[in-house]
Amino acid sequence: MSEKPRTLLALRGVGKSFPGVKALDDVTVEVMAGEVHGLVGENGAGKSTLMAIASGALAADEGHVEIAGRRVDGDPRRAREQGLAIVRQEPALMPDLSVAENLYLGLDPQRRPPIARLDAWATERLLAWSNSHSVRARDRVDTLNPEQRFIVEIVKALAAEPAVLVLDEPTEHLSAEDVARLFERIRALTARGAAVVYISHRIREVQEIADRLTVLRDGQGQGTYDARALDEDQIVTLIVGAELDREFPAKADSASTEPDVLLVEHLSGRGFTDVSLTVPRGEIVGLAGIDANGQREFMRALAGLTRCRGEVRINGRLATLNGVNHAAASGIRYVPGDRHREGIFADLPVRDNFSLRSLWRDSRAGIVGARREQQRAAEAVARYGVKTPGIETRIGLLSGGNQQKLVLAKWLAARCRVLILDEPTRGVDVGAKAEIHALIDELASSGAGVVLISSELPEVLNLCTRIIVLREGRVAGELPRATATQDGLMRLMAGVAA
Repeated sequence: MSEKPRTLLALRGVGKSFPGVKALDDVTVEVMAGEVHGLVGENGAGKSTLMAIASGALAADEGHVEIAGRRVDGDPRRAREQGLAIVRQEPALMPDLSVAENLYLGLDPQRRPPIARLDAWATERLLAWSNSHSVRARDRVDTLNPEQRFIVEIVKALAAEPAVLVLDEPTEHLSAEDVARLFERIRALTARGAAVVYISHRIREVQEIADRLTVLRDGQGQGTYDARALDEDQIVTLIVGAELDREFPAKADSASTEPDVLLVEHLSGRGFTDVSLTVPRGEIVGLAGIDANGQREFMRALAGLTRCRGEVRINGRLATLNGVNHAAASGIRYVPGDRHREGIFADLPVRDNFSLRSLWRDSRAGIVGARREQQRAAEAVARYGVKTPGIETRIGLLSGGNQQKLVLAKWLAARCRVLILDEPTRGVDVGAKAEIHALIDELASSGAGVVLISSELPEVLNLCTRIIVLREGRVAGELPRATATQDGLMRLMAGVAA
């Protein structure tokens, strides 16, 4: 008779409320030694709140937490001592310190290396992850890009040799190569008897790596299941509470006969050379390529964030791109991939984040009418299904999907001519993705031209009417939606003959 696996992490009857919302209601989850336990649900379902309670960062209103059989309620130090490490969706790093210093501070004092060996020890930890990364022990964290910061956060957690590792959306900022590395580390951890809690909106990913999964919906548990006993549609139905009719809006495959709202001719800059493209009115054009092949540098140059040379016309008029304000005045708006650092004002309320780019609609003789501003924000929250206790709630307290819906609603209100979208559905659940896809389609239907980058190829293939591939900073080809396939797109991106 086989021995029953030991419970390493138990959350029993956990409840948590915030002003205006019940975040968790009587949630019970048990995570066993040697297993990967998936945690899935929509944005705002309570996943991150539940794991914040597990790590001691938040105290539960009801219920309790046990790690390896010991109570650790609301005590982060005790949770660490019992072996819990957490990789948060937004890395908890000190930006003005070095990578080595962040790794050092992430460990319990008894695990820390001697200060004299700090850089050498940190270098060993980074090389244990990969010897091909450019992250160095002495780099300041505020000089790293999002992927590099996330890798440092993962390395910091692994350095603690945890008994329970919590990963909150761990692959949103990782390349395919680093996702494979992460899965190797996860399997090594569980092979030695540790437990891993894996939170992700990528359902296929959860099915691949998890042994069991627990579903949360509106702060309540919907059951724990064998991860491979359910198909993707069944999991989605458990997450959203109903069948999802359509993730992508219907779109004609024929080429647009509308005039070009965006014309780019021979644009060059750091990371890209001689890029030309057109975006007709109402069309969504995808920009694809293996990471670091110039596509993001091109988009940021269009937004006026970096210098470039060449010609750009908006509705036939020459655009000025020497700065964000000049690009915006020409009609170009940009939604960055790093939403938390560049896309929102996290400490300002929902109302301000929505209205700041369209205050002219609330002004009379240069004076902003507060009542009109509040009315428009409330209407946008209701129309686009933004889940928030109110328009005066800090946007940083909202889930990622609700933040992104509000960002897109802001640009709909601003009536921009060209909208540049970098990873518009990064870190959002399948239900919110469908809503964001509908918002993007509405933006295009309103007459704007949309240029989009996404690391999820199905999103590019199903949302865009045309796909332009960049390779080594140059246009490698163009695929119309009618004939584009994932295999064909990947071959063009990699430079492999069909």
